[in-house]
Amino acid sequence: MAAPAPHQRRPLVLIVLADKDPYDLLALQASLVAPDREVLVLADGDNIVTLAGSRSPDVVVVGSSLGHMGGFAVARELKMLSDTGAIREPKVLILLEREADAWLADWSRADAYLVQPVDPADVDRAVRELVAEPVA
Repeated sequence: MAAPAPHQRRPLVLIVLADKDPYDLLALQASLVAPDREVLVLADGDNIVTLAGSRSPDVVVVGSSLGHMGGFAVARELKMLSDTGAIREPKVLILLEREADAWLADWSRADAYLVQPVDPADVDRAVRELVAEPVA
């Protein structure tokens, strides 16, 4: 009799989350928690860029207004670093404060954006689409 095949574990999806609103951060973090995910909450854009060099996040979810290095600057910096081969390219989801800023999301090379106020379930759905997980 053959031994049962070992369970193949999917690698953890690393999601980095940053937003200026602590309440939104808590709600978003709670919506993104799953057994196959690691969610890291960071305080600012500089920390995201630094982390990308050492941990290679799969998805970065960032508010457009985040200190001196907001979501647009973070997205653009990550994409430029990945162009040079310095980091593995993460998918970037920007949480816009207004629809009129969609052009900035395009300029920053974000992979997706949502306009605030966002439903945490929509953020989870967008992340699943970005990493090609089945959408619940």
